[in-house]
Amino acid sequence: MTIGHVIKILRIQRNMTQEQVALEADMATSNISRIEKGQRQPSQKALLKLAKALNTTPSMLYAACEQPIDDIFFFLETEENEEKTAKNINQLLLNNDAQTVLKLFSELTPNNKFLLLEQLKTLHKWQGKMDK
Repeated sequence: MTIGHVIKILRIQRNMTQEQVALEADMATSNISRIEKGQRQPSQKALLKLAKALNTTPSMLYAACEQPIDDIFFFLETEENEEKTAKNINQLLLNNDAQTVLKLFSELTPNNKFLLLEQLKTLHKWQGKMDK
């Protein structure tokens, strides 16, 4: 299975035209067509752009290439659902953490609220310096 065939299946699954993908990926529509037909292999840079335009990852595209032809559509659909579930779980966890922080913050005295905010600002600045 070629990467182009997987890209085409995913594009159709996402209800996108070649023109829409080309616009999102900042590529020519003719290049999208050639890639989908297997007449051209996408560069790593192009593959990253295509994956982003299709809301997936290059590794997902490569993994789909390893699937039997008849299973690709189902594989992509299943992977998409698993990604959505993981995102929903992360969002719920974030919501629980945020709720806990808000509850604890609301119980602080005004002076302690001020101190905590100053500490958070300092931590945020420090973290930004460490990430660089």
